Amino acid sequence: MVKKAIWKSCLFLVIIGTILAAFSPLFTYKIDHRGKLLQGLYKSDDTYDVVLMGSSHMNGGIDPNVLWHEYGISSFNYATGGQPIDVTYYLLKEVLKKHKNPLVVVDVYYLGMTDPYGVSGFVSNALDNVHFSLNKVQAIHNCVPFDERLFYYFPMLKYHFRWSSLTQKDFTYDSASVYYAKGFGAGTSHYGKQDISYANTQKKDAIPPKTLSYLNKIIWLSKKENFPLLLINLPCDYTDSNKEDGWVNDCEAMFNTVADVAEKNGVAFLDLCDRMDEIGLDFSQDMNNAGHLNIWGAVKTSDYLGKYLKENYSLSDHRSESAYAQWNEDYKKSQAASVAGG
Repeated sequence: MVKKAIWKSCLFLVIIGTILAAFSPLFTYKIDHRGKLLQGLYKSDDTYDVVLMGSSHMNGGIDPNVLWHEYGISSFNYATGGQPIDVTYYLLKEVLKKHKNPLVVVDVYYLGMTDPYGVSGFVSNALDNVHFSLNKVQAIHNCVPFDERLFYYFPMLKYHFRWSSLTQKDFTYDSASVYYAKGFGAGTSHYGKQDISYANTQKKDAIPPKTLSYLNKIIWLSKKENFPLLLINLPCDYTDSNKEDGWVNDCEAMFNTVADVAEKNGVAFLDLCDRMDEIGLDFSQDMNNAGHLNIWGAVKTSDYLGKYLKENYSLSDHRSESAYAQWNEDYKKSQAASVAGG
């Protein structure tokens, strides 16, 4: 009798879990982050020589369409807003299931986070759009507080309130509609202020223990999977970050320590905060706000990175290859093309 009751209970839980899993994609928000991850991780047959990982700094900072148009580099931007470095690690592992030995460029801004977990909504932007696997289970276990984990296994539980506001788009969502951007999206505002935080300091500050451990995991993964790794820090005014709870007190000093860790491990580190003059960046006009490039700044920074990549890595120019013919059409629809045309 007891065994029968246990089997019935297990069967009931399996049925409920199956229903929740089946309906979760319908209730999940259909934002660009969802479209780009579904396409870049699972649906597109394109291969990428370069994958761009990280937070909103990367999401709006490096445009694959510029890398393509100027240098013929095939790349995809997997960054999502507010993405902690632990989430970046697991998302990278998901990327590597499809793309073998790409050049991996990781935005390291979120190494400065001292809170044990990222903001739930930002973490959801990434993990809600990753297919179920052992990797996702590990990501949920390590990147999400215990009392929130069930919501990541079954997103319908946190989005159930949307039942009365579902639209036709939820039922017919086409993730391919955003693929032309290759994961990139930048703002169009002009910050209007100069960077007041840069001090070219020689001071060094510790990297928070959890984020340091995931930086080391990414470095170890690069050696294990034999892919080249480039760490990058994008232009930013650290003034507000240095005052935030849950963040290091001196970002610039922390990045000096990042440079030491990179050098110790034979990993390249490109701190673009130190190279704004080389890039030709006008902080007041080329930033969307204190921490994010706008489309004009992103075009400059992407072009600078493209040149750096071509000079330091063996990357093919795919512009004349028929397999990438659609990329030329995608560029014409991109933000970069609108800037060039304007």
